[in-house]
Amino acid sequence: MEFEALAGKLKARWPEIAAPAVQAGDRFVLVPAERTFEILKFLKEDPELYCDSLMSLAAVDTGSEFWVVYPLHSLKHSHRLLVKAVLPREKPEIESVTKLWGMANFFEREAYDLYGIVFRNHPDLRRLLNPPDWEGWPGRKDYEYPKEYGGVPLLREGQYFSDTIKKVNAEREAKEKEAQGKAAAQERK
Repeated sequence: MEFEALAGKLKARWPEIAAPAVQAGDRFVLVPAERTFEILKFLKEDPELYCDSLMSLAAVDTGSEFWVVYPLHSLKHSHRLLVKAVLPREKPEIESVTKLWGMANFFEREAYDLYGIVFRNHPDLRRLLNPPDWEGWPGRKDYEYPKEYGGVPLLREGQYFSDTIKKVNAEREAKEKEAQGKAAAQERK
């Protein structure tokens, strides 16, 4: 089924769904956050749509809001559909889809860990990448990295690589000078 037919079937049932025009990239449907689970359940269970595969799940911080993105695929019908839900920055919450697709478990945990998006009714919503006592949401555009964690200073990646390169270059130059000095001493003998 082509995108227009997929979007049309959804819009016939939920008129509030939008399918905005895009300049580049894949077309998508924008669904209301409070109806996302219901709409995704329909996409999975409807025999004509049968989106049985959640290919991934991603969160996006636009700076003013969060998006949760669900790329779906129907193995039976060989069509794809990109579904997006918009969440407010103040209290980003949405229903978990782990009951529909078990693989959403770790994707939702990652989105929670990095962006602070709460997936209601998730079976085990806790941090996945960061330590359990980490403060804040490092994927957010407005996140300020702490200067230390557990008493250990944290170095930003750019600073780390810059310092490491300087150190490695200085060590290499010192070894080259030492080798040149030894070679010059050998020649004088």
